[in-house]
Amino acid sequence: MKANLIFILTLFLSLNLSAQHGKVDASKVVKSQILGRDMPYSVYLPPSYETSSRPYPVLYLLHGMGDNFTGWTVKGEVATVANNAFKNASAPEMIIVMPDGLSDAFYINNFDKSIRWEDFFYEEFIPEIEKKYRISANVRTRAIAGLSMGGYGSLYHAVKHKDKFGACYAMSAAVLLVEPMKEGDEGSEWQKKFNLKTWGPNNSEGLPENYKKHSVHEMFREMEAIKPQQGGFPFMGGPQLPKICIDCGDDDFLLKQNTELVHIMKSKNVPFEFRVRDGGHTWEYWRTALGLALEFVGDTFRN
Repeated sequence: MKANLIFILTLFLSLNLSAQHGKVDASKVVKSQILGRDMPYSVYLPPSYETSSRPYPVLYLLHGMGDNFTGWTVKGEVATVANNAFKNASAPEMIIVMPDGLSDAFYINNFDKSIRWEDFFYEEFIPEIEKKYRISANVRTRAIAGLSMGGYGSLYHAVKHKDKFGACYAMSAAVLLVEPMKEGDEGSEWQKKFNLKTWGPNNSEGLPENYKKHSVHEMFREMEAIKPQQGGFPFMGGPQLPKICIDCGDDDFLLKQNTELVHIMKSKNVPFEFRVRDGGHTWEYWRTALGLALEFVGDTFRN
């Protein structure tokens, strides 16, 4: 009798504990005809997912350069951060999807279209994800975030595809600034190789052909200024723009680029939050940023 009671209590505690924790699956793939390969991804399903039938909001979480779809699950401890956020109700439960960015594709279609990641994301990845999982995805319940290269990617997609996302949280965003090359000037071998692969050969301005098209700084510079008091939906950051937060450490080598972007956004009357916290370009910083990101996008989902 005593043994049976202990077994029942143990089973109860085990079930109760598992109900409080979400699960990560890093074994999923989307078969991409656009990229000609299987594209792996990780997904975090919140604590109540297995026992409910309701749909959930979704956060697309992008990794940094040189990393892959497991970066946020292993080094970023996404399950621990999310479980804590949902347990203390600082954010509502959500599905978190972490696609593979092919190490250094910068989440765009590259110059020669040999890597059409952007097309893959919208034509294949999002449709399959939002069909496979119980996602109540529309502009109000879909958000995007990321670190470094993924921070750039989240801003790029939030601005270019502003009708797709309700919120964007960019951490240590690699919003790269490229100076025009003068005749006879040469950049580093890495710069020449990266620029040519990502944005194409230099044009008459001395800039890579597709650089301005993909520069977040230039995208905001070209944007028509938002008129004061102009409305938009309460959950939006402005007319047809998601809510945007830029988060960068005070010791991060990308702080200057992020600060310059903020000044451009401010000149266009774009509503945003800018957070400069203690820290550098490190996982220690991004783990704390992730908790803040869940709160930020969660406020959009709640509203």
